Amino acid sequence: MSGEIGGALAARVGWCRPDEAIRLVVRCSRVGIRYDVGGLSWEGGSRGGAVREGIERFGVAVADVVSGGDDSGATPPRVVYFGQSPQARIVRALEASCKPDTELMWVLTTHRLGLLEVLAPEVDEDSGGSLWSKARKFGAGVKDFSRDVADIFQGKQLGEFAADTPIPVREVTAHVEFPAQLVRSVAATKRKLPSDYRPRKVFPLRIELDDGSGLEVIAQTEEAVARLQAMAFGRA
Repeated sequence: MSGEIGGALAARVGWCRPDEAIRLVVRCSRVGIRYDVGGLSWEGGSRGGAVREGIERFGVAVADVVSGGDDSGATPPRVVYFGQSPQARIVRALEASCKPDTELMWVLTTHRLGLLEVLAPEVDEDSGGSLWSKARKFGAGVKDFSRDVADIFQGKQLGEFAADTPIPVREVTAHVEFPAQLVRSVAATKRKLPSDYRPRKVFPLRIELDDGSGLEVIAQTEEAVARLQAMAFGRA
């Protein structure tokens, strides 16, 4: 139905366990993800040699989207995967079978790190779209996550729903999950992007798995990455 809420609330309802607290939600799409993985190109294609089944096909699909004019020439990516080779744990996330414009979100909790797909809602053409336009903004960026949660508890996001009606939330499905014991570290770092990006110098939150691979959530200021780090450790 139109008007279903996604983002952190969808993850809370459709994926989290009762005793599991969400620390960080990072929404992205496949074309907003880049790769600093040995043997793979920046867009995720293979660079010769043996790669996991499906990687090359994935890389071609991403390259097609890039050549069609996405924002890679100017805006920094939302997420960068890193690792020594295509056999790294994080490449499991690269292999997730979904369309380039599929709505994805990385969710870090007290129990695990997961890559979720937010399933497309059924559209009610008679609904006008006003409520859905507001709902889809919920959790849209990591910088707004804590504010969105506060708005929910204050009723600001849910004011148009009747008090005696269950809140409709989008369905989610998990593509990849890493238990907390596989997360080696979460720390702020720095990265210099390729020359066609502006800005080139960014400040990622680096989430590293036990095999040395992982993902970086890109922030453009040191203040922003400090905020992300505080959220990841439950201090914000």
